[in-house]
Amino acid sequence: MKFRSIRFRLSAFMLAAVAIPLLLSMTITFLVTKQSLREQTTGENERLIFQGAANLENYLQSVNKASIAVYKDPHFLTNLTRIPNDYRAAAELYTSLDTIRNTVPGIVSVYMHSYEAGQSTLVTGSAPKRGQREHSYTEDVPYRSNALYIEASHPVHLYGFSSPGPAYGKDVKVFTLHRSIQNIPSPRRLADLSIDVSLDTVRSICGELYQGGSEQLYLLDATGVVIYSSNETLIGQKLENSDLISGINGEQKQGYFEADEAMHVYRKLNAELSGWTLVKQIPYETLYARATRLTEINAGITGAALSVAIIGTLLISIRITQPIRQLLRYMEKIQAGQLDVDIQVTSRDEIGMVFRRFRRMMDTVNNLILREYRLELANKTNQLKALQAQINPHFLYNTLQSVGTLALQHEVPRIYSLLSSLSRIMRYSMKDSTLVHLKDEAEHIRMYLDLQKERFDDQFDVIFDWEPGVLEEQVPKMILQPIVENYFKHGMDARLGRTLLRISGTRPAPGRLRLMIENTGLSIPHDRLEQLRSLLSCKPDAAVPEELAAPDKSVGLRNVLLRVRLHSGEAGRMDITNIEPHGVRVILDIKTEERE
Repeated sequence: MKFRSIRFRLSAFMLAAVAIPLLLSMTITFLVTKQSLREQTTGENERLIFQGAANLENYLQSVNKASIAVYKDPHFLTNLTRIPNDYRAAAELYTSLDTIRNTVPGIVSVYMHSYEAGQSTLVTGSAPKRGQREHSYTEDVPYRSNALYIEASHPVHLYGFSSPGPAYGKDVKVFTLHRSIQNIPSPRRLADLSIDVSLDTVRSICGELYQGGSEQLYLLDATGVVIYSSNETLIGQKLENSDLISGINGEQKQGYFEADEAMHVYRKLNAELSGWTLVKQIPYETLYARATRLTEINAGITGAALSVAIIGTLLISIRITQPIRQLLRYMEKIQAGQLDVDIQVTSRDEIGMVFRRFRRMMDTVNNLILREYRLELANKTNQLKALQAQINPHFLYNTLQSVGTLALQHEVPRIYSLLSSLSRIMRYSMKDSTLVHLKDEAEHIRMYLDLQKERFDDQFDVIFDWEPGVLEEQVPKMILQPIVENYFKHGMDARLGRTLLRISGTRPAPGRLRLMIENTGLSIPHDRLEQLRSLLSCKPDAAVPEELAAPDKSVGLRNVLLRVRLHSGEAGRMDITNIEPHGVRVILDIKTEERE
């Protein structure tokens, strides 16, 4: 019932009218803002990563140029063959290597091994270290075709020397540029040159490319080893993030992809020089922070709007439905018989107009109907009381009980049984109720037929046929006896021999009860049957035609139908038909409560 009420429907409509547009607007705004932020952030970070990659390439180019400066020294290659016996050549080599160390900021040390002289030299900020060796410390470096290789980040090398200087006492991480020195155009390998470069410059360049705490930055070599990362603990280790590695391993030089709940923007550096890749990781939480904030603001506005809508809807619905409920309470009192209800009117709107019209209608009803109805009711009540005063029911019951006791004393149990049935019939007929269970009505008609059997000397048989459960249904009182009584008044005929009376009850549909009374007595003449059907078809409040209103025109049947319709409304029906070869069938359709 509450889901069909005006208050519920109005509240649901108002909430839907407010909530759906707001939620739709909030969703569209979030999606549009999210897409806009994605495009804007991607573009900005692509430009930022491009600039960072360009700075790194310039720095690596400066280190590379410093490494090939040895080819510009006309005496460098000659001095490689003259050491270690020529001290002047050794001094010039040291000067050249020290010049390389000081050319580019961030170079920690320069190591060179001469295959011609079998000597290794390490130049740091302190005195140079030299040593005679048959093989280079970096002999197993995998040089590329351009005789160049950049080793990923690692702790600074000692190159086989012990304590070359105070700077080596610290945990310094560097990357190393390895170059083989050849006597061009001859491919013969004269020496190996290794330049250790501090990560400070790389750290300085990369530190401007991300926001610490919310974003991550990775500088990876071609094998996935971390050259530099915002997470210092990963430097020098191989990155295990397979989604990130697979995302940058394509042929594109730059781009972006999504993985691990984050946006990744990357750019690859010069493959001929380093083959490094610069990757910036932007978590969704950071990427869509503004969209989330805007959504939270919109959610707050939506919540406030819904609160206002709920309060307003409740106030309006209460303003509308409360008077309607009050009017229903007035109607319930009037339905219960309290026709002088004091109807209070407080509002001046359409609801108040309905109240005033209803009050005037009830005044008219009281003036035109109640006086006559109450007068007639009082007259009927007085008549009933007068009749009841003539014979006290208790006196009659006690008298019948005394006669029954006397019958038992004289050993006439049949008379006692008939008197008991008569007493129970009278008690049932005077029972102060309009609705009874069908089992009580069936018991009453059984006792009535018991008396009739005594009267007609068993000239008829009776069959009761009740569908399971129908005896628990409620029906108007005294609806079977008038129909059965018509059988004894008009259908009983000794010429027909022993006849049959059948009374049955079924449920043709949920919430419906069908009572059928059949007899094999005399059929109703055709013209009389049509008169009965015309009488039963008259509306309850319509005047009965004079030719049908005579006392012998089966008014009892019409009375039964009227009481059935009072109980069941228009759903209550009575059908009368003749059956072959002779007999009458009466069917009553009654509305009942639906049961599972």
